Amino acid sequence: MKPTQTTNGPVDETVKYTLAATNACGGSDTKTAAVHITGSIEPIPDVLLHSVFFPTDYPTKENPSLGLVRSQQEALEALGTGFTKYLEYDPDAKLSLAAYADERGPDKYNRNLSELRVQRVKEFLVSKGIVEAKIETSAYGQEKQLEKSTVIELQTQNPNQPPETRVKNFRATWLAYNRRVDVVLIPTNRESLRFYPNNAPDSDLLWQRAKPEVQLVEQNQ
Repeated sequence: MKPTQTTNGPVDETVKYTLAATNACGGSDTKTAAVHITGSIEPIPDVLLHSVFFPTDYPTKENPSLGLVRSQQEALEALGTGFTKYLEYDPDAKLSLAAYADERGPDKYNRNLSELRVQRVKEFLVSKGIVEAKIETSAYGQEKQLEKSTVIELQTQNPNQPPETRVKNFRATWLAYNRRVDVVLIPTNRESLRFYPNNAPDSDLLWQRAKPEVQLVEQNQ
């Protein structure tokens, strides 16, 4: 039984139905029945979709779990919690992950690096209770780089504005934006926000052009 109410919140309705019956002898009768509907209409669960960023040249084949720093883990934890609730609303929903690398390095190397990144994100989400079959992955090499004009627009829209050093060193910022994993919620096709985590404690580690020392990355996981 569906209520007539379409907005979120408590439901308390009485719906009346009129039933009419006839028979072959010409007899007829009419009855009225009332159905009391109570409960509530819950809002569609919100899924926080944020792109996940990686330090230069991480993860590595030697240590594929290294490079998902603390701030990005927190973003994925929020995603996992929201997606788990969303599955109660749409059991057929999925997450699509697409990983990228900045333009430095050969295409094959970058593709392998992107593969390590997307598998690390998938592995983390699975560890938080997301069924593996609910996650699709893809990895790219030098193709599909974010245009510099797109990064400028993202910087302008970012609620956490970058420090002046990152504004002046735009190439390093552009490279940093391309070391990421994007998330898409299927079937709505809603895409993750690509705002760079400028205010995160590990933001400098993510942003720097040079490959960070292993010990420093380990300290930030």
